[in-house]
Amino acid sequence: MRNRVAALAAMSALALALSASPALAGSPAEHFRSIPAGGLAFACGPTTLTTTTGTMDIVTRTDTSSSGNWIQTGTLTLHHVLAVDSDGNEYDVTGTEHWGFSYNAQTGIVTANVDGYDISQGITTFRFQFVAKGGGLAGNLALVQHISPNGSYVEFWPGSCTFA
Repeated sequence: MRNRVAALAAMSALALALSASPALAGSPAEHFRSIPAGGLAFACGPTTLTTTTGTMDIVTRTDTSSSGNWIQTGTLTLHHVLAVDSDGNEYDVTGTEHWGFSYNAQTGIVTANVDGYDISQGITTFRFQFVAKGGGLAGNLALVQHISPNGSYVEFWPGSCTFA
């Protein structure tokens, strides 16, 4: 389970890093299109899938208030992503990731730091499905991660991360 969390957290960090800009105040939505998705790893129980082709689009909205509070929301969407397992079986991968991070400058509470940005609280949701080339759902990955300003971290796995 920790490997899955690490891989997914890395994707969140990637999305946050891609969206960061020097002038965050009042920025409009930023669109990062057709980012190569090859090389991502999804570990589901004894099965590890590695993406070989496809792209992902990332849309973010980041804002900083005059008092120093910071917020970011974003969505990562996969497009035409193909993955293989260690036996060479191919899967189409579909799905999205959504996140929201914030920092409260008045409290100064920091529960995480991603690429130099302090975060007071955040939530990330993942929903990826792996469809066998012969048809039919082979597996899915669903996860909700939440960190509160008091440092409480919760994971909720509403789906399975197993393969039939």
